This record gives sequence, C-alpha cells and structure tokens, in this order.
Amino acid sequence: MRSSFLLLLGGVLLLGTVYCTSTRPQERVENSPFVTTDVDRFWAAYPAALRDTAHADRIFQEQYFTPGSPGLQAYFTHKYKGDARRFARNILRRPRYYASAQETMLSAADQKPQIRAALRRLQQLYPPVRFNPIYFLVGGFAGSTAQPAGLLLQVEGNNGPGVDTSELSLVQRNRSSPVTLLPSWVTHEMIHNTQQPMDGTLLSGVIREGMADFVAELVTGKNPNARLHVYGNAHERELWQAFRPVMFGNNPQHWLVNSHEETPEKPCDLGYYVGYKICQAYYDKAPDKKQAVAEMLTTKDFKAFLAQSGYEAKMSTP
Repeated sequence: MRSSFLLLLGGVLLLGTVYCTSTRPQERVENSPFVTTDVDRFWAAYPAALRDTAHADRIFQEQYFTPGSPGLQAYFTHKYKGDARRFARNILRRPRYYASAQETMLSAADQKPQIRAALRRLQQLYPPVRFNPIYFLVGGFAGSTAQPAGLLLQVEGNNGPGVDTSELSLVQRNRSSPVTLLPSWVTHEMIHNTQQPMDGTLLSGVIREGMADFVAELVTGKNPNARLHVYGNAHERELWQAFRPVMFGNNPQHWLVNSHEETPEKPCDLGYYVGYKICQAYYDKAPDKKQAVAEMLTTKDFKAFLAQSGYEAKMSTP
C-alpha cells in the first residue's frame, strides 16, 4: 500500500505534528479490529454502477458508503468530503483497471494471518507497541490515511498478474506491488502510530519514513519501498549532498510527497531512502540491536539521532 505511505506528510511537516489514530489501541493484535468487508461491499455495488453510470454516485453512496464500516465512512469524509460524485468519477475513469483488479483486491483479505503474524513479530521486537484498527477499502486512488477510526488502507496498487495498469499514471504503475507485500506495508503504517511526532523539519520526516521502512524490513524481511533502493544505491552520495543543505528546513519538496516528480529515470520519495540509510547506519553501530530499535521508535531529537548514526560523517568521507 502507498501510504506511500505517503500519509498526510506534507501537512505534517509544515505543522510539526503527526496524525495518529485516537481509537484506543489494543495490546494484543487479535483484539484490534481488522476489517475487509468494505472491499466486498464495493464489488457488490460496482456492477450496478457500471450499468447506470449516470447515477453511479447514488449507487456507491447507498450500497458502499452508507452501510460501510466506521473506517470507510471516515475515509469518505476525509478524502472526499462526503461527495460520492468525486469517488464515482475516480472509479469510472479507470474501467480497464477495475475490470481486471477484482480478484487481486479481494485476495487482500487472504493476507490477514500474515499481517497479524508480522505485527506480533513487531511486538516481540518492540513490546510497547499497541495496535490500531485496520480497514481495507477501495479508495479510488485517493491514497491511504490514518484517522481516529484507525488505519484506512486502500487496496488499489496491490496489483498482480492480469491486472491492466494502462490507465494508471507512471507513479501509480511504478508503485504497484504484489498483495504478498501487504504485511510489510501494514507494518510500516503501524510503526507510524508508534513513533514520536515530527519536529517540523524535513530531517524528522525523512527519518520517520525511512525508519518505518527499515523496521518493517526487520520484521517481515521485505522493504515496502525497495524500488527506491535501486536508484538510491547508485546515487547515494549524490543524494546526500543534495539533501544535507535542506534537511533542517520544513519543505518536503523533492524528497517526500512529490509523486509529480516521478520519471522513468528517477523515482519520487527518495527521502524514504535517505531516512532508511540513516536508520541502517544507527542500527549497524549499535551493540544491542533490540535496544537500537527501541531508541529509534522513541527518539524525539532527530538531529542527535543523525549525529549518533554516523551517517553524515560516513557520507563526508571520500
């Protein structure tokens, strides 16, 4: 999932706060709601919307949103301001995609055991973690978000064989990932609800995103943003030299929430890669690896965290 992440980051950086769920988190992952019925509900409504496109908004309103879960209703309010016409337009403008993606979207529910197993491993690594409700839904490519209802995760973008992505943008196609990567994506997003808030700087946003990738990879063995590392590893020093002069500012431009800058040669969101490398350097230096993870997730001084990682010094050494 692209929450990519991904989750309200531009506003978060500028405000210096982080949006987290306020529904009481659960100590045991089994006690935290995990809802996938909204995906089934969408696919029950979709054929009727295709038969009557002039009234598709009303159909989605009556058959999808109104009877939907608290998570779906929160998503509808937050992403679409309660306007089903906008949602219907987003769906109907991609007929080949949705016609070919039903099986893949529905198969997201099959990942529930693997996702819960990943979250249990996260808790073994960091026992204080608590779990917010998780809602899978069809979002019309409006993106995933964290709201008081829980983690609201759209299933678009988890594409497999046979899914026609020709109607998607370059970045949407490039971000597409197999459904089997969902445990890593969900772990990434749950980590955001465990970390300390950003301090308003680009550095803090980059470290938090890279940290979520790094710890998710420790837990699942898979990096949800592995695609960024192909370019990043080939241009690591160059990226650091470009990032260093702007890291204490509050503008995410060129590093986060910059999907419009995706090109065939260079991916967007390379701040995730820089943050990952800082966290990797911190972890590699630490004698106690479990303690290193706890220190990552509780850090509030991101400037000190960078210094302690040794990454800046490493990148300054010829």
